[in-house]
Amino acid sequence: MMRRALMGTARKVPMSLRLMSTSERLPRHGLKLQPSQSRVSAFFPLDSDNTFATDYPLSEGNLSNIVLYDGSKIRSILSTNEQKSTNEAYNELASEWTRVLDSGPGVFVIKDAFDDHEALDDVSEAFEAIIRQEEEEGEAGDHFSASGNNSRIWNAQEKLCVRDPGLFVRYFNNRVFTAACRSWLGPDFQVTSQVNSSHPGSSAQDPHCDYHLGFRTNEQVTEYPSHVHKMSQYLTLQGAIAHVDMPLETGPTTFLPYSQNFERNYLTWRDPKFVEYYRQRNCQLPLSKGDAVFFNPGLIHAAGDNISPNTDRLANLVQVSSAFGQPMEVLDRYRMSVAAYPHLLRLTNELGRGDPSAVLPALECTALGNAFPTNLDRDTPQGSAPPPSMKDKVWEALMMQISEEEFKEWMKEHGWLRESH
Repeated sequence: MMRRALMGTARKVPMSLRLMSTSERLPRHGLKLQPSQSRVSAFFPLDSDNTFATDYPLSEGNLSNIVLYDGSKIRSILSTNEQKSTNEAYNELASEWTRVLDSGPGVFVIKDAFDDHEALDDVSEAFEAIIRQEEEEGEAGDHFSASGNNSRIWNAQEKLCVRDPGLFVRYFNNRVFTAACRSWLGPDFQVTSQVNSSHPGSSAQDPHCDYHLGFRTNEQVTEYPSHVHKMSQYLTLQGAIAHVDMPLETGPTTFLPYSQNFERNYLTWRDPKFVEYYRQRNCQLPLSKGDAVFFNPGLIHAAGDNISPNTDRLANLVQVSSAFGQPMEVLDRYRMSVAAYPHLLRLTNELGRGDPSAVLPALECTALGNAFPTNLDRDTPQGSAPPPSMKDKVWEALMMQISEEEFKEWMKEHGWLRESH
C-alpha cells in the first residue's frame, strides 16, 4: 500500500540514459573549476520526476525524489551478520544505498531507524541538559544561525559518551545506522556529531554543501582540481537522526536531489541566482521521531524555516568519515613548525624580501593546511569559512615577522584550540 502511494505518476527515463546524462555533467580530471563557469541553467535537467521505485527495489518508493526505506524491513535483512560477504540480502541493500547516494537522488530516509524510542528520549534529555549547562557557562554558539534561534552542541559524540557511557552505547548499538555507514564508507568509519535544536521562529539556512569542500571559500575551492571535488564526496557521509516528530512546519532539511552530480556544485551554491532557483526546486519531507536521513555531502541542501508555534526541531547531525581520511604516521606538526620557524623566517626575508610565498613549498611540508579537525566550541567557524589552520597561523607569523618566543606561544594557543577538552 505504501509503495503504491509513493511511486506517483512520474515519467520514466531509462536508467542508462540518466546515468549518461549524469556522467556528462561531471568534469574532466585535473580541470580547475572557476566560479564564473557556473551556470544555473545547467541544473534545469535535474527534473523532479526522475526517481522510480523500480530503480530501488528494496525501498518503499519515494516522495519528492527522496527514497524511503522501512526500518523494520532493514532490520529483517540485517538479522544475519551483515559483515559476512555471504549475506546476499545485505550486499544487495548496500549496493542499492550506494546507487542512491552516488548516481541517484543522493538522499534516502530510513523510517524508524532508531526504534528504541525510550533510549531516544533519554538521549534527548541528556542533550537538553548539555545545552542548558553550556548556555549557563556561556559556551554555546552556532555559526549557522543568529544567536537565540538555534541551540547547538559541538562534539556531541564525545560529550554524550563521557556524560552517560551506558546510554551512549545503547543509543549507537544500532545495526541499521552502522549498515548505512558501511554501505558508503566501508568498515572502520569514524563518527562525529553535532546536535542542533532549532527553535520556533528560526530562519532557513542558505543552500550549501557540507564538509570537506563545503567548508571552503570559493577561492579555496578553485585550488582543488575537479576530480578532487568528486572524490571528496566518497570520504564522508552526512546524516541526521530525528529526536522529535518533524512536520513540515518545523522546517526539516530541504534537498535538491541529484545536485551532487553537478560538476560545480561546490562553487554554485553561493550564487544569488542559484539560491532563488533552489527555493523554487527544493524537496522536503516530514520526519518522525526515530527516522534517520542519510545524504551525499556534495548534495546541496538547507535546513528549513521553523514556523511552528511551539516545537523545537531537535536532531543529531552525524558526520561519518572514511577510515582513510588520515595519514599513515603520527607527526607532531606543532613541534615541526616551531623547529622550522626561524629558518622559514630567514628565507622569507632573504629570498622573498618579506613575502612568505618564497617558502611556501617548505611550509606545505611542515604545517597542516586543513583547519579540521578542531574543537568547534573554542574554534568556531564563521559561516562556511573555516577557522585559521596551522599553516595559516605560520603564514601570518611570517608576514608579521614575530619572534621565535612569540611564535611558540601562538602554536601553543592554536594547539589548545584543537584539544577536545
